[in-house]
Amino acid sequence: MLFFMRESLLGFYTYEEYFSKKTNFVPFRTVIEFAGYLRTDDTIYGDISVENIFGNILAFLPTGVFFPAIWKKQRRFPCFVLTASAVIIGVEIIQFTAMCGACDIDDYILNITGAVIGFALTKLNIVRRLMFIDFAFKKGE
Repeated sequence: MLFFMRESLLGFYTYEEYFSKKTNFVPFRTVIEFAGYLRTDDTIYGDISVENIFGNILAFLPTGVFFPAIWKKQRRFPCFVLTASAVIIGVEIIQFTAMCGACDIDDYILNITGAVIGFALTKLNIVRRLMFIDFAFKKGE
């Protein structure tokens, strides 16, 4: 019985209670809700909305830059999207299992958006030159 109850910040939740209160499988529900807070100039939830939306995008933007820089296979878009998706879904599963945070499809959508933006940045010539510099030095140097 104790395995199915975890302590949260607000007390003890069963997985059933956590599932009903802290999960969202309807795409864009949270994003639309947070956008509503921004439109009404809500000073409390407006700040949280900005942090949630842009924080989720920015959190995985570096994966779009670093995965292709580290692993050559990640320079192909389909391979990169599969890997980034697996990592993000893994994070969401850990959040659900540990009952910390929220398991939300919108988090996945915003995270993968950030990763794809990062991947798109690697296609810019200036970023490409900085990332994929050949460090082969001449013998005299």
